[in-house]
Amino acid sequence: MSTGKKAGLVLACLPVLLVIVVLTLVLGGGGGGEAEARSSFKGHVLGQFDLNKDAVPGWAVQPLLNAAKTCPEITAPILAAQIETESHWNPDAYNDGSKATGLSQFIPSTWAAYGTDGDGDGKADPRNPFDAIKSQAVYMCHLVDFVKSTKGLNGEIVDLALASYNAGPGNVQKYGGIPPFPETTNYVTKIRNLANTKYANVTSVPTASGRAGPIIQKAAEHVNKTMYSWGGGTLDGPSGGSSPDVGVIGFDCSSLVRYSYYQGTGQAITLPRTADAQYNATKSQSIAVGDLQPGDLLFWGRGTMHHVALYIGNGRMIEAPESGKKITETNIRTNGDYAGATRVFGGPLDSAKKA
Repeated sequence: MSTGKKAGLVLACLPVLLVIVVLTLVLGGGGGGEAEARSSFKGHVLGQFDLNKDAVPGWAVQPLLNAAKTCPEITAPILAAQIETESHWNPDAYNDGSKATGLSQFIPSTWAAYGTDGDGDGKADPRNPFDAIKSQAVYMCHLVDFVKSTKGLNGEIVDLALASYNAGPGNVQKYGGIPPFPETTNYVTKIRNLANTKYANVTSVPTASGRAGPIIQKAAEHVNKTMYSWGGGTLDGPSGGSSPDVGVIGFDCSSLVRYSYYQGTGQAITLPRTADAQYNATKSQSIAVGDLQPGDLLFWGRGTMHHVALYIGNGRMIEAPESGKKITETNIRTNGDYAGATRVFGGPLDSAKKA
């Protein structure tokens, strides 16, 4: 754990009166104290299904999957990417300056507070890979709680927790987000990139069975490939957007969801065009976070909904986030101005519902 900015995520989507609603979500401090749900999402063990097992040492697979059960935000790919960044998978790694030790590079004071016996041998040793991985998850989840309970932080929860691991939570609090230290900004970026590429089993994204499977598959086909484009996207695919995305071929948040449902159901379900209209058309089936199922819709907004994403299972969602970024698969967010979730299947727009 060495010493060492990312702006809060701005979500823009096509609203009702064609007014661009740009909202900076204050994540990482729980949006000024608002708590993000920590549910196990009913029957899914987060982090267990999205690890590229071929990318990690064979002995590390099960410890990573077990550690990923500690809290929803810290997945097995995040833990694996963090280990590569900290020690390059060397359980004997040691930093003479900080005295950071082991796979997860714990300094003595942090190990004393969070060191955990991960293999049940009766002692906690930072050079024991099983202990290190479990302790890493325990400490990262502690930092997630710190981020959620600290007011005034800007940034995504996992990014801020990673920055706290690297630079210390005091610096994250001092700077109101990821500290402007090159080492820390590079640390967060590298781990996020590795977690989303090398250590992610991307073929496992659309795992939902039944009617939701093809819908999720349609959205997943555009992850990390197709650009966000405000006003772009049709029932048939990406299209050119409106200002500020003139000439950008892609989807905005609501058009991606609409396209995925239309194509994934064989044109049987056509959602309204805007996020707000989609919410109003499905709000009769409101869904609690703990009851989410693949295919459900997640909404953000106060009064008028300005953003929508597609829930894909295991605490993950696919969204078209904002101008300049590609469609992405990420952990769900239920802080900021999260308004709730709804279900399309069985509702007014579902032509296959039972009479």
